[in-house]
Amino acid sequence: MRALILAAGVGSRLMPLTADRPKALIEVAGVPLLGRILAACASAGAREAVVVTGYLNGSIEAWLEATALPLPVRTVFNAEHATINNAHSLFVARDALDGDDFIKLDGDLLLSPALLRRLMQAPWATAALVDARADLDPEAMKAIVRPDGSIAAFGKWLPVADASGESIGVERIGREDAPRLFEATEQLVHREGVHSAYYEDVYHRLLQAGFRMGALDTGGLPWTEIDDAVDLERAHGVAERIAESRA
Repeated sequence: MRALILAAGVGSRLMPLTADRPKALIEVAGVPLLGRILAACASAGAREAVVVTGYLNGSIEAWLEATALPLPVRTVFNAEHATINNAHSLFVARDALDGDDFIKLDGDLLLSPALLRRLMQAPWATAALVDARADLDPEAMKAIVRPDGSIAAFGKWLPVADASGESIGVERIGREDAPRLFEATEQLVHREGVHSAYYEDVYHRLLQAGFRMGALDTGGLPWTEIDDAVDLERAHGVAERIAESRA
């Protein structure tokens, strides 16, 4: 199992902290987010990580070079990171994944390694982590889950009242499903020119065509995404909960 970490974004809502570094290098309790994600991936059993870079990519390359890493890491540069949304970051990594199963993570996440282990052990070849306990708002990336545990829909546009929970930005993609995912991404983003597409928009289109994707509840395990200063402040408490759960 490989890990794919999308770390190409600017992180504009964290300015001025991201004026001289990508969001993935913002520190929580003295440790960059990327370092925490790589450690979680290694703890969960990933054998390699592929990191998609973009904004200030040289900073990530320099950090990787200077850091004792817990697993091998390769980087892929997304040259269109400033003009095309994150579905393209997923697409540019396709060759680096070598046809393997992989777990995709957003580079602005802080999460318990137990969540990744839960996903790796899922009965579904392709699945997403969904927090059914999250306080949803219209901007949350929402998911609707069927009674059998499969996902029926993804989208920020989904009504809060209809949603089963929040998709936290971590998915497992089975090797047999990956080619279809990359083909659908190329169709939506490059042939149709929908440069604003999130990768969840690609998932949603596939689901409407009969694609099967399971939902795994986070089960109350700690996680947070870090989009702004409020999230960053909250992340320190989440980091403490993760450390306590591993003690």
